[in-house]
Amino acid sequence: MDLFGKALEDAVKASHAPGGVACVGERDQVLFCGAYGLRQSLPEPEPAEPATLYDLASLTKVVATTTAILMLRDDGKLDLDQPVAEILPVPAFRHFTVRHCLTHTTGLDAGIPYFREVSSINEVLQRLSLDSISAPPGVRRVYSDLGFIILGKVVELAAGDSLDAFCHRRIFTPLGMAHTRFRPPAEWAARCAATENCPWRGYVMRGAVHDETAWVVGGVAGHAGLFSCAEDLALFCRALYDRRLLPEKTVAEMSALGQVPFYPWQGLGWKIDPWSCGSEGFLPSRSAIGHTGWTGTSIWLDLQTGLFSILLGNTCHPSRDNRNNRAFRSEFHAPVARFFFHTSTNTHTGLDRLTWSGFDEVQGKRLAVLTNSAAVDQLGRPLLDVLRLSSDTRVKYIYTPEHGLLASAEAGECVASQDGPVPVISLYGDQPRPNLAQLRDIDLFVVDLPDVGSRYYTYMATMLRCLQACAAARKPVLVLDRPNPLGGVVLEGSIAREFGKDVCCAPIPARHGMTLGELALFFRNRLLRAQKPQVIVSKLDAWPRERIFAECRLPWVAPSPNMPTPETALAYAGTCLFEGVNMNEGRGTETPFLLVGAPWLDAEAVAGTILEDERPGCRLEPVRYTPVPIPGKASKPTLQNEPCAGIHIVIEDAPRVRSFTLAVALLSAIRRRHPADLKFTSHFDTLAGTSDLRQRIQHGEPALHIVARYEKELKKFDATRPRLYE
Repeated sequence: MDLFGKALEDAVKASHAPGGVACVGERDQVLFCGAYGLRQSLPEPEPAEPATLYDLASLTKVVATTTAILMLRDDGKLDLDQPVAEILPVPAFRHFTVRHCLTHTTGLDAGIPYFREVSSINEVLQRLSLDSISAPPGVRRVYSDLGFIILGKVVELAAGDSLDAFCHRRIFTPLGMAHTRFRPPAEWAARCAATENCPWRGYVMRGAVHDETAWVVGGVAGHAGLFSCAEDLALFCRALYDRRLLPEKTVAEMSALGQVPFYPWQGLGWKIDPWSCGSEGFLPSRSAIGHTGWTGTSIWLDLQTGLFSILLGNTCHPSRDNRNNRAFRSEFHAPVARFFFHTSTNTHTGLDRLTWSGFDEVQGKRLAVLTNSAAVDQLGRPLLDVLRLSSDTRVKYIYTPEHGLLASAEAGECVASQDGPVPVISLYGDQPRPNLAQLRDIDLFVVDLPDVGSRYYTYMATMLRCLQACAAARKPVLVLDRPNPLGGVVLEGSIAREFGKDVCCAPIPARHGMTLGELALFFRNRLLRAQKPQVIVSKLDAWPRERIFAECRLPWVAPSPNMPTPETALAYAGTCLFEGVNMNEGRGTETPFLLVGAPWLDAEAVAGTILEDERPGCRLEPVRYTPVPIPGKASKPTLQNEPCAGIHIVIEDAPRVRSFTLAVALLSAIRRRHPADLKFTSHFDTLAGTSDLRQRIQHGEPALHIVARYEKELKKFDATRPRLYE
């Protein structure tokens, strides 16, 4: 395909690499396999070809060593949780297990330049046994060649065979990988891409492993030494996807998130659930696994769809000084990602980023946090649980918004504060904001809240008051960002002109399109310019603005009792307006905000008048229902115990839904059908942020005309609002 050829060309040019080979496939078919540029520039230029062999460098860790270890485990020859010393009798290795080696959590250093002093794997292991472990095993992830050098020896001892012979017999030959080998024979050298003109060895490396340690021990090691071509690696990817290489249970274990609690994105050998801001390249899928090699190689494979993206390069040729693997990988893998992933991505939150960074932003600090238990990371862990993984962080105060710490109190319910070792202070009760004495006792104020994308939701108002308090106390605020569940492109409703209430605290649209981090910047820039709070946003990773929550592959935890699903949040941006009329808005049922009704409503007639343009992405179903008290959710719903005729909003195409438009259309149609029955309360104008909407509905203006009147101000707002993500 021209797209992938262009991506490869752009990758080579952007990274100033001599050339490269790429292969993209899906399940049992190859969609592209091509080359661009040179396989060597010194001593004579030679063009890269699709069959060119590349020094895979650290891809050896996963293609050979990880696969071999898991095969031997499945054969019953070793246990991942046994101390390495039980297989490789070195006393120092009793502290860590085979699994620690696979997950880079042994406590060993990243690498030690033994190559100037040793000539065999046994000498490397002897030196390792004498050097102290730099950290306790299982405490932190440090990517390490040393752990995989050990694993290479473990394979030999458990298999009773050399690493290269075992891999050739059990992996490469059965899969037909005829051009994959440690120590390629001399006659293959002409097909190999050259690597560095090595100043230590005094010549251009070609057909011999570049990694110095692997080279001095003879070219076979658990961390480096393997050579292969794109076609062979495509065979490997397909076999892994088809479970012909490893059984389903083993692949699931290898690729499971959360195996390293403080770094959930490390699988067994493989990196999993890639980050777009990382240096490894990117397929935006939770089920993607991948790895890279120092020489400029990388593989990504989506275990769910079978999509694989292989990139082979020699970015270190002729010198490591021009090596730019980040540009090489991102320029190639990003277009592949865009081509295949149209409607989903593996978004990571600011809380995930906090973990990913090793808690750098909070390390050693005294914290106050504004949060609730619905603010979870991608593994479903709330902020307070995640912060416990950081040993050098102290939470001094926990502040909560409406609905309390467990996000379980009913709307409007006054939540009491709780004393304890860490006080839990409700800001939706007697104390609306942190006080100065409390803030003097901290170094950093952290905000992590699950907003729902609508102006009516009170969490942003609580954050605004906290920003004001922190500005007065001169304390910085760190906002752990989350995707706007309604996306960041569509704006709806008028800009609020009368604000100051919790349900309407700022001059923004009803559907505002901002993340909580962007809202914090908006508040700082527009409402708090004189106070100048210091706001730091821990940004989202892989959140295209058009993505709604269902497309981000994140766990949804209800941020309040009547917000059980992302679809509820989508409808709420419009149907919350029904709280300002004498109708039930679905509270007291299992589908709040997806249902509106009243005893006097002619639901079938009203639903039948709603135009298709007024309900994009939805269909309307007339129903009969009775709102009833639901403890913990709606103890006194509007029209309690009164049989109602209702309209059920069924969302069929969530990205197309315009819930504010639908709500205006419904209210206009109900007003036309029941002019004497429909009553507006003063709360309607508070929700709308202006009396204009009510007046237009009462005057009988068509719904689409009303909505169109707000377009000009929405475009102006859109052009000036903060944008952290494009």
